[in-house]
Amino acid sequence: MASSLLVFGGYAPPQAVSMAAPWRERLRTWLPVLTFTLLLAFESTSYLGSDRTSDPLRRVVEALFGYDVCVNWEAIHHLIRKIGHFIGYGIFSFLCFRAFWITLYGVASRIPRQLRAFALSILTTFLAGALDELHQSFVPNRTGQFSDVLLDTCGGVALCFVLFLAMQTFEWIKKVRALPNREPLLPVAVH
Repeated sequence: MASSLLVFGGYAPPQAVSMAAPWRERLRTWLPVLTFTLLLAFESTSYLGSDRTSDPLRRVVEALFGYDVCVNWEAIHHLIRKIGHFIGYGIFSFLCFRAFWITLYGVASRIPRQLRAFALSILTTFLAGALDELHQSFVPNRTGQFSDVLLDTCGGVALCFVLFLAMQTFEWIKKVRALPNREPLLPVAVH
């Protein structure tokens, strides 16, 4: 689909990345994924366990909404952390989609490139979430839960669905603009 320039115009390399492409173009394509993977790996250390994030987040919430809101702090803190999972892995899935979209340019297949990029980004998101939770099961103040893997994957699916709708909308707008000028659908009254 040509909508890649509309969606990724400022971020995509000028040409598609192939196996023979210079290492700089491949690095430029995959560096955001690698950077975000390192961020997710740091996030799953003992330094950012719920026992260490509770007090700082509570102070922020109290400053924004007052002390009364923190009566149910445990539930609020749990919700904040789960929303962070959903959004964080949604962004990770988007970055994976971008990298796969660029990498798969020109690769012959019966499956459309957009569908391949979506499937690979969701699979990568699932695997990254599973590895993250596996790692957390070995960290003293963290727990590895399969429900978090599913939440991470749902974040990826949700953002990919929004991206899919955006790309389809851009394609539709492009096709409508390319149509030859036709007479208006409603008759124009002549005075």
